[in-house]
Formats: sequence, C-alpha cells, structure tokens
Amino acid sequence: MFTPLTPSGHECGRGAGTITGWSRAPWMRTLGAAVLAVAVLVLADGRARAQDSVIPLVLPEGNLVAVGVGGYPDYIGSDDYSLGAIPLGRYVYWGKRDITLVGNTLNVSLLSESGWRLGPSGMLRFGRSDVSDDVVDRVHEIDPSIDLGAFVGYTWVGDDPRKLLGSSAWALADVTDGHGGWTAGANIYGAYPVLQALTLAGGVAATYGSGSYMNTYFGVTPADAQASGLGVYQADAGIRDVRGWLVALVHLSPRWTLGAGVGYSWLADEAGRSPIVSDRGSRNQWIYGAGAMFLW
Repeated sequence: MFTPLTPSGHECGRGAGTITGWSRAPWMRTLGAAVLAVAVLVLADGRARAQDSVIPLVLPEGNLVAVGVGGYPDYIGSDDYSLGAIPLGRYVYWGKRDITLVGNTLNVSLLSESGWRLGPSGMLRFGRSDVSDDVVDRVHEIDPSIDLGAFVGYTWVGDDPRKLLGSSAWALADVTDGHGGWTAGANIYGAYPVLQALTLAGGVAATYGSGSYMNTYFGVTPADAQASGLGVYQADAGIRDVRGWLVALVHLSPRWTLGAGVGYSWLADEAGRSPIVSDRGSRNQWIYGAGAMFLW
C-alpha cells in the first residue's frame, strides 16, 4: 500500500508567495494530488486482483477528485495484463486532517505536526479468482479480505513546494480471515520541477509478508498441484517485492494536472520461486498508466 503524507502550508513555510504568478498553495495541491492520482494507477490493483497500492506520495492541502486508467498484472506474478480505472478522493476535516480514498485503500490522517503524519489505514484486498491463465485459475481461489493497520511518515519540502523528499512505513493485518496474515512496508520518494509546468517524481519501496499471507498468495497445495499440474510449494514469510516508479506531471493550471507514469516491481525469493510466478508468470512486474486530477 502507499501512505500519503501531508505537510501544511504553514509547516512548509508557504504563505502568500507565488511561483511564476501562481499561488504556491495551489501548486502544492496540484503537485501532491497529481502524483497521487497517477501513482495510484501505475502501481495499484484493479478489481479482483491481489496486488495493492505501493507508491509513497505527498498529498498537500485541499479537496480533490481524480481518475486514472492503467495497465497492471492480472495477479501478483502474472505475465498477463489487464486495464482498469482507479478512483481517488480526498476530504479535509478539522483544518489539516484528511480522509483519503485511493482505489481500494483508505487512510485517515490524525496528525500533521512539522511534516509528520500518523493515522489508521485500511485496505480491501479483492483476492484472486477468474484469472486469465487457465493453469493458475485451477489453483485455490483467494477470498476478498479487509486489512486494517496504521501508517506513519515524514516529508521535507524545500524552498519550492515541488521540491520534496519523504519516507513512510505501514503495517496491515487481515481481520476477515481472507489470507489470515499481515504485511508491512516502507518507502522513500521525492519530486523535482524540471520546468515551470513539468515535475518529475519517483521513489522506491518494499513490502514484507507474513507466512500466512505469502503462502495464501504464492503457495501451491497438494490439491492445487493435482488440479493444475504445478509443483507443490510452501511459501514462507519474507520480502514480497522491491519496486521503483517514475511519474511525469504536466501542470495545466493550479486546479488541473495531467500525468503519466511507469512502475517496475521485482518479486523476491519466496514469491519469485513460486510455480505460480516462475512457471506461469514472471518476477518482473510492469505497471503503467495516465490520469487527470481536479482540485478545489
């Protein structure tokens, strides 16, 4: 999952200044929201897919709505790809606090002091069923699950609000017995304006999965092996994947931004050795997309 962080204008030293005639606050809102929108669709999961959102982001002040269209693996480890739309929304309450919905992930920020962010987080994992690969489709289905947990992070913003560097960490546990395990992750990310109307953003991240989570998504039981012809495989706890991403943002105005991005994820040992991945899919997972954001 990703964890949005929200430094306020006061904390970042932003006031009535301008950037080439535009208010700094709208620029911050446009930058953060657009990074979030595009990042969601370049590394986010779609309906009935096991993948989850993975890009670390900065989301400055303001209400927003966005939608993107992207391509992503049919399931974690698949070499078949699907297209899907990803929704995004944010509502600001109690001054600087906010509720953010990104695809299948909901974050509620409770703290915004000196660049720090902290709060509860929830994810609806859609599980795995009706995949394109006929062999993997005969492996056990994975029921949807609700994962709950928390996130914490910090963001530094430079003299230009489009110059930023941040990191965050999170942990989520299944509370509905869909996979019966937990995941945790961390990330580092940044952004830099290369032109007045163009900002580049990127980052790296990794996710660790418990034994129950990993075996549910990457294991092959004896019954699965008999039905599919794949070898029996027991996945242990470990790093699920490491990944990187790059997004280009074109700022049309303080309220409208377009973006396009690409992300790459490498499935680590416990996941990558699974026959679901090594025999029928690929360790190399590419995600890409484009989207638009409106702020008010």
